[in-house]
Amino acid sequence: MLSSVKAYVFDLGNVIVDIHIDRFLPTLGLDGVLSENEALQRYQESGINSEFELGKIPFDDFHRKSCDLLGFELNKELFLKAWNEMIGNEKPGMAEIISACSGKAPVYLLSNTNDPHYHAALEKAPSLHFMKDHFLSYKLNLLKPDPRIYVETLHRIGLPAKDVFFTDDLEENIASAKEVGLHTLQFESPEQLKQYLMNATG
Repeated sequence: MLSSVKAYVFDLGNVIVDIHIDRFLPTLGLDGVLSENEALQRYQESGINSEFELGKIPFDDFHRKSCDLLGFELNKELFLKAWNEMIGNEKPGMAEIISACSGKAPVYLLSNTNDPHYHAALEKAPSLHFMKDHFLSYKLNLLKPDPRIYVETLHRIGLPAKDVFFTDDLEENIASAKEVGLHTLQFESPEQLKQYLMNATG
């Protein structure tokens, strides 16, 4: 039961907004030149996306490293546009759910993200404005599923883990949040989340 919950914490990507990785290369004009899987593999192996989301490098450095990584000299403005194209619209129903939660207890965001994606999401997700605070990996210098990010979030909220509900779409993030003691639900859809919250709160 969540009747004792005193705060709600939501992930961003694929929970509040849809993520469209498949828009990145076409916007750059590189579809058919590089495959999506190849580009993803290069980013994963290089670690530069994690550096960016940890706040270790600014956008200009990320752009330069991406040019080297992809093997093309990419116009910075076009690269930023392509990067932000990955942030889709708010999932239907999420604003209603978050607004309802905010009427019961404070609502927060906890996201592995970077500055451009965060600001793109602010423009596309009205529900973010119902929230009391946003805890962002690039400002906390921590990434989920590192348990320390939940400990820091709880410290900033000012509540013990047993009083906080957290939802995220990734199994590894839910697993580490459970270890810290948070109430958790692995997100599948707004309908699933709404039903869970209705049932769990009685």
